[in-house]
Amino acid sequence: MTDTSITILQLGGWLAADIQARIPAPYVVVPVYAEKDPEPLLQAHGAQARALICTSGGVPVTAALLARLPAVELILNLGAGTETVDLDAARARGVQVLTGAGLNALDVAELAMGLMLALNRRMVVGDRDVRAGRWTADNTPVRRIAGRRAGIAGMGAIGQALARRLDAFDVTVSYFSRNPVADLPWQHVPDLVALAADVDFLFVALPGGDATYHLVNAEVLKALGPSGSLISVGRGTAVDEEALVQALQAGAIAGAGMDVFEHEPKVSQGLIDSDRTVLMPHRGGFTAEAHEAVLSLTLERLNTRFFGKL
Repeated sequence: MTDTSITILQLGGWLAADIQARIPAPYVVVPVYAEKDPEPLLQAHGAQARALICTSGGVPVTAALLARLPAVELILNLGAGTETVDLDAARARGVQVLTGAGLNALDVAELAMGLMLALNRRMVVGDRDVRAGRWTADNTPVRRIAGRRAGIAGMGAIGQALARRLDAFDVTVSYFSRNPVADLPWQHVPDLVALAADVDFLFVALPGGDATYHLVNAEVLKALGPSGSLISVGRGTAVDEEALVQALQAGAIAGAGMDVFEHEPKVSQGLIDSDRTVLMPHRGGFTAEAHEAVLSLTLERLNTRFFGKL
């Protein structure tokens, strides 16, 4: 390692091999995430580390960790959220925190549409029946998507991309957020319970953190009702998973399509056992296009910060 090298601590495993391959010298990427005990690497490289690359599920960026990294000036969270970063501690140190918010919005919106279609048309159940030779085992008609009503909790980049796609399916869209978003054609509903009571599909595209923790609770699910379905593609902690399992088992809601979970990768057994769920292993942003956007922007941000160029 030379005096001109720039040490980066990689704290999460997402896109790890691509990060290593795409970030050239003079950057030195240290794979802290790969060690069961990261302490030796932190002791060896912490003093000279100038940037951190983190993701949800990786080593959290706490105030205690930052105190051990005196040279850090940039934190790059590859995902959309900041729940793995102590923002107050970073702000107090003057450390810049940037995220990948919006980079995979189209991809997550596409998967949300797929979950809605698979759930409503019982595609997973039908696939299983065909493979098992049960051609007419599931013979209850379903309702078409067109003409239905959808509510979106969270009208950021994902929510807006999703709303445009729902428009194309002739679905009436309204949304919940803390404040109305300017210049949008969809109705803002300031109360999540009221929104749930008025829709057939409730999409959850909320970020993580204390402000959204269990916003979708038993009261919201009760309002959604036995003909309503939940689609969750934001952060798993926004949905009270225990309340969701209870609602499914009681027939209080029609079904749930889930790409994110409260304690992932652990998934509640009640969700696994239900034939009214469609489950994905957090693959909303798992496309080649989204990954390329994240990798390109990561290198661009490093070069801008440390060399003042793209």
